[in-house]
Amino acid sequence: MKNLIIISFVLVSVAVFGQQVPQSNVYGFNKYSFNPAYAGASGCTEINFSHLNQWVKIDGAPLTSMLSANTRIGKSLGVGGQILIDKIGMLRQVSGLGSVSYGYTFAKEHIVRAGLSLGYNQYRLDPSTAIVLDPLDPIVNGGTQSAGTVNTELGVTYNWRNLEIGLATKQLIQAYSNFGYAGLNGYGLRRHSNIYAAYNVNINTNWSVKPSVFAKGTNNGYQMDINADAVYKNFIFGGLGYRTKVGLVARVGINIQKLFFVGYAYETPMSNIAGYSAGSHEVIIGLKFCKKEKTQPEQVKLDKKDSLEIAKIEPQIDTVYIERVDTVYIEKTIVEKVKEDVAPIKRETLLDKIIFFEFDKAIVQKESMGELESLINIMNARPNVKIQLEGHTDAKGQETYNVNLSKNRVNAVKDFLIANGVEESRIITNFFGETKPKMENETAQGRHYNRRVEIHFLGE
Repeated sequence: MKNLIIISFVLVSVAVFGQQVPQSNVYGFNKYSFNPAYAGASGCTEINFSHLNQWVKIDGAPLTSMLSANTRIGKSLGVGGQILIDKIGMLRQVSGLGSVSYGYTFAKEHIVRAGLSLGYNQYRLDPSTAIVLDPLDPIVNGGTQSAGTVNTELGVTYNWRNLEIGLATKQLIQAYSNFGYAGLNGYGLRRHSNIYAAYNVNINTNWSVKPSVFAKGTNNGYQMDINADAVYKNFIFGGLGYRTKVGLVARVGINIQKLFFVGYAYETPMSNIAGYSAGSHEVIIGLKFCKKEKTQPEQVKLDKKDSLEIAKIEPQIDTVYIERVDTVYIEKTIVEKVKEDVAPIKRETLLDKIIFFEFDKAIVQKESMGELESLINIMNARPNVKIQLEGHTDAKGQETYNVNLSKNRVNAVKDFLIANGVEESRIITNFFGETKPKMENETAQGRHYNRRVEIHFLGE
């Protein structure tokens, strides 16, 4: 038992020196926790609480609790705040910080965000419960001490379609706390850096996989996580990671009603303390508030002025409102009759169409099924006609998310056409997210007209 106590004390002492930045295994669920540029990046208000119990069964092992919140203001500005309580051995840290970030889009699909945090760390060192190995140790003889120091963080992120890269630095301005121990310079905060890179792969409308790499450390050494996470219908989350010098990390999570999130992660113990520790356990609870709005087309009222403005924007669009995609099968006899009726139609009568979608969904309306049937009839009667589908969204939500949403909307229309006899080779698809609005996104009406799939006839 004496040897076990000594080993535990040595391990915790090493951790006090090396683990100045609290460890986390659920950082993928709360990226703002390691990079201030993520403040407001999702476009929603996010509140997260996490608690880590590291190296269970070892006395004095790290205990870390974190509460953070961030949101977006306007189109590009993000703000956030964080409170952290970290206890490791005889050292206790309480810190708080505030963050501000700004995002910029260029070349339509490339998004860069930069963030800065400023905070204060308060430390308390209590050696009263320490195991004394050297009776002349100045820390042991110095009694309980408190000190504090300013903390600064800087981060940037880059997104392009499904690619995501982030770089951040903690303790940007290195500082020392003012502990009053004779002959000691104080507790130094070393500059820490981290790099995060991920790529989201959409397997189908239900499943997506995201491989990622997360490296962190100082100029004296780095630790790297290699991860693979899967998501089912944005509802169930799961993944595995390998952490160098440690072992495996497993995590799961569930998203309830796109509002409430609960996650758990388990880290296997290091090989040299596997006999003493039961691993590390971490839980995270999150709330995510995104502004919802009702956008039923029949509720959108246009005055004369608005109607004129819309006419100028799209003078020849044959507007189609859609609520959801329901497969429509058309009898062959009907198609043959349509061929006779449609045969004389000239190219200029094939007007481009717009299909509008519900907020944050790839769902269309039943009221427009007649228009869709007409489109299918024309396509089946004119086998040489091709069309181009272009997906768009409003500016709500994260830009990378909106790109995927516009892609899902295009695929919904495409699948509907294929199910009714239109050859896939006659359908060209493209998607642009929020980069090509038809109207301003500042009003509900404008956002409604931006949630669309445009159908362009390309001729015979």
